Amino acid sequence: MKKIADIRVFLMLLILFLTPALTAQKTVSTNGLSVTFDKKLKIVSLKGDKEYLPPDTESYLLRVKSGESVLSPKSARWKGNEVRILFEKGIEVTMAVGSKGDYMTFTVQEVKNESLVDVLFYGPFPVSISETIGEVVGVVRNGDYAIGIQSLNAKTTGGKLVNPDGSDPSRGTTASKEEYGSALQAYCINRNKDRVYNIWNNSIPDAYVPANRDGALKGSAIALFGTTEDKVLDVIEKIELGEGIPHPTLNDVWVKKSPDANKPYLITTFTEENIDEIIEYTKKLGYNTIYHAHPFKNWGHFELIDRQFPHGYSGMKKCVDKATAEGIRVGVHTLTNFITTNDPFVTPVPDEGLMKFAVTKLAKPLSETDKDIFIEDPKDYDYKNTNQTIMIGEELIKFRGVTKEAPYKLLNVKRGAYNTKASAHKEGEKVARLVDHAYKVFFPDFQMQKDMILYLSNFFNETGVGQMDFDGHEGGYGTGEGDFGMDYFSEEFLKEVEHEVRNGSSRLKHYYWHNNSYINWGEPWYGGFTKSQGHARYKNQAFLKRNYTPNMLGWFLLTSHTTLQEFEFMLARSAGYDAGYALFSNLKDMQHNPEFDDIALAVRTWEEARLKKIFTPGQREELKNVNNEFSLRKKDDKTFELQYYNKRKFELENIMVQPGQPNDVTVDFDSKGGEPLYFVIGAVGEEGTIDEITIEFNSVGTIIVDKVLKPNWQITYRGGNEVLVYDDKGRFKTKVKLDIDGLILSEGTNTLRISAQFSDGADVVLSGYVRTKGKSEIIKL
Repeated sequence: MKKIADIRVFLMLLILFLTPALTAQKTVSTNGLSVTFDKKLKIVSLKGDKEYLPPDTESYLLRVKSGESVLSPKSARWKGNEVRILFEKGIEVTMAVGSKGDYMTFTVQEVKNESLVDVLFYGPFPVSISETIGEVVGVVRNGDYAIGIQSLNAKTTGGKLVNPDGSDPSRGTTASKEEYGSALQAYCINRNKDRVYNIWNNSIPDAYVPANRDGALKGSAIALFGTTEDKVLDVIEKIELGEGIPHPTLNDVWVKKSPDANKPYLITTFTEENIDEIIEYTKKLGYNTIYHAHPFKNWGHFELIDRQFPHGYSGMKKCVDKATAEGIRVGVHTLTNFITTNDPFVTPVPDEGLMKFAVTKLAKPLSETDKDIFIEDPKDYDYKNTNQTIMIGEELIKFRGVTKEAPYKLLNVKRGAYNTKASAHKEGEKVARLVDHAYKVFFPDFQMQKDMILYLSNFFNETGVGQMDFDGHEGGYGTGEGDFGMDYFSEEFLKEVEHEVRNGSSRLKHYYWHNNSYINWGEPWYGGFTKSQGHARYKNQAFLKRNYTPNMLGWFLLTSHTTLQEFEFMLARSAGYDAGYALFSNLKDMQHNPEFDDIALAVRTWEEARLKKIFTPGQREELKNVNNEFSLRKKDDKTFELQYYNKRKFELENIMVQPGQPNDVTVDFDSKGGEPLYFVIGAVGEEGTIDEITIEFNSVGTIIVDKVLKPNWQITYRGGNEVLVYDDKGRFKTKVKLDIDGLILSEGTNTLRISAQFSDGADVVLSGYVRTKGKSEIIKL
């Protein structure tokens, strides 16, 4: 009996000894994730379908930045679903903790000694997953399981703090690759106090950013979740609905699952006069959106260009109504919060809300006519920007620099800039430089940005316009509020608009991801249809996919010379990546392109096939390959034919030959017969030119191209009586007429014999290929 009693005493003592250690830990659990914290909120377990916390990592639920120090918790005191976190300097943060089925939330309820806090840091949360890292959406996954973080409001920024204002030039760091796998993180800057710091990725010095109650620490919040990979979007949708963050729809379907999110659209210039014709061309292409490239005469108040819309907003509304009757959405383009210098925010009386930096004072009084302006502090007045503009009272003044020695005088002054009134100013009056951009625009501060949001949303509400890109979205950095400035603009604008707005952006940020419909990066101005930013377009597709964003290929330019083959090159990539795109063209080019009807038919055929997902995974991989070319034909309502093309490549070098011996190359290739001769020849290299290109075909026809090819220029022959000439960027330059009616391939073996003249010392190589029909595949629905 005594032995049993001794054992009982030992067990009781052991329990008493272990109890503090056991109760010092706290586990928060959801259906798919359990996170365990120790008594200082250090993360000691991150468990989903298995343990995902990497060994030897030290991280906390919350840390604070105070001055130059980043503080970890001294202790944490739990009371029900709240935790009070104690830091040095007497800083305390109280958080509400919620377990809500598929996700958990952490919300700041109160901050004691808030003035001492500059930033709250959530995590980082170390994760052993390294396979797929969604840097923007904040989700990492390994093929089976996924763990994610979500900011629950715009002031809580997903990612690492890169710059003091919260700006970040990277594509995203909400999820980041680490040596141990990956990390999830977010932060909230204490914006509820005056700040002076560099803004916009440190490109603008010493901006004055006033206290902003919208950016207070209280209410900052995040969610964490873990789930099987196939359920990620389902969980995020529950977070959106459960926490009241943006949950936009297109045709009443959540935008992240809507097939309308990445449909192609036409970018053009429509007017009250030509809208009917534009609608007809849009219908030919099978698109459901017309997007106006440049409708506004100013940005800020968003007044329409008079010659396009003589009846203003009502004229735009009539265009929208006509398009809507045909099932077509109308969109417009602008640059988010960029303010043009002809806008009423700037002229004739500039708004006090224009964003400023380098604030100082007048060192001497200034009359209406004085050209000598003296300032107290010259710091940052030698900094060069685009508009070189200062604001004193209600006057804008341009200048070119400042003297290096006191008294500090501004140089090359122009009074009353932008039609403001030159006025007298007192000694000691505030002088400040205006934040600007290479596009010769200004920017609002955060409060004035709210006015811009109302002007823009009013335009949408009055006209019914339903699509816009937040191009220049990074202009939100001009407010001095970093990513918060960007996210706030898009969120508040979309809240104010009373109907669905399909939207894209020049930047994809973590919180904005919820509002975003598509990202359509890739511009057509830097080369031809198949070359302008080609590599970047395709590289973007992996970025979009890992961030649960619909695939888009960017903008493409259709001119009067764009060919069917060029267009089908892009359409094949569109089908391979399951990606939409934008087609930029004007009415004149569509009217004068002789192949437009064939192009429109191809567009409709390929897009129907893409939306019906007729291609196998293997076919889609072939379609992605830029070395492959295809065409697609619809044989009947349930049958498509995918035509592959073979390329017989050849080269002719600049080599010395005996006098009288031709420098040529012979190319033999097979054909099924009946198709036009199709070849591409280019001058590939850095120096020299090629001319007098002669192509003998089957000893029955000869093509002589009387055109000099510069390095990396090329010619294309597609049958008929002309050769198309393109420059080194793939841009159409001219046509060369031929004295033939067209060359048709024979069944069996065909032969080309190609010769050319090279300039002295040329290192270019004549390189090209003959394109012929290859295999075809019948695809049944």
